[in-house]
Amino acid sequence: MNRALWKKAIRAAWLHLLVSGVLLVLFGWVFVWFTGLFKVGAWAGFLKMLPDFSHRMIGVSTAELATPQGQISVLYIHLVTILLCMGWAIGRGSDAISGEISRGTMDLTLSLPVRRVSVLLVPAVVATVGAVVLAASVLLGNWLGLVLARPGERLSIATFVPGAANLCALMICVTGITAFVSSWNRSRWRTISIVVAFYVASLIVQMVARIWEAGSWLAYTSFLSAYEPQRLILDTAQRWALALCYDGALVGLGLLGYLAAAMVFSRRDIPGAY
Repeated sequence: MNRALWKKAIRAAWLHLLVSGVLLVLFGWVFVWFTGLFKVGAWAGFLKMLPDFSHRMIGVSTAELATPQGQISVLYIHLVTILLCMGWAIGRGSDAISGEISRGTMDLTLSLPVRRVSVLLVPAVVATVGAVVLAASVLLGNWLGLVLARPGERLSIATFVPGAANLCALMICVTGITAFVSSWNRSRWRTISIVVAFYVASLIVQMVARIWEAGSWLAYTSFLSAYEPQRLILDTAQRWALALCYDGALVGLGLLGYLAAAMVFSRRDIPGAY
């Protein structure tokens, strides 16, 4: 595969990856420290005050959330964590094709002696490696918080590995979906808008499926139903079986998105920049 493609993909992504990784490490560290300031009894009392539907939205029981592991598991669904990780996934997926077309550099890229599949594959590999790095960054911040801020609780970082793996799988899934949308778009911002709208719609469907018992079947229509890091962290009995199911579904959807993107991109005409 052309070395120029690798240099180009890495040069376009390294700063984004570095900044996001550092922020995730710092946020994970501060979050674990901050949650340690709350006594477990006070945290349990707060959870009991929440209405019943809020517990169904969370997806795990109050008793599980009232534990130290339950406190820290919120890190993996926190808005900051999700925004940084989805920023990477959507940013990399949208840049692969529609980003190049928007900048007017796709014609130059395709003038190299490479196949179109390679033009998509190289950024996909970089994005996947970045997803692993970012998930590991969250886990590193988690570990630093346990070691430096909550050493007396003797919590094992291994407990939180399934949650980080689920986060990594989600990023791979969203990147693949974004790459597919990017493959038939010429505007990067339109690609980002479509994927963000799809993500929000999937989130709403997931919330409705959890709150409305008669509509629980709607969970099967949202890919976010496979993102259950808290359940994977707290359910020790079924953790690895569920992880295989959830992570496999997310990674499979991501690969399907990449495959569809490759099929569309290999056949489409490349418009000029505008």
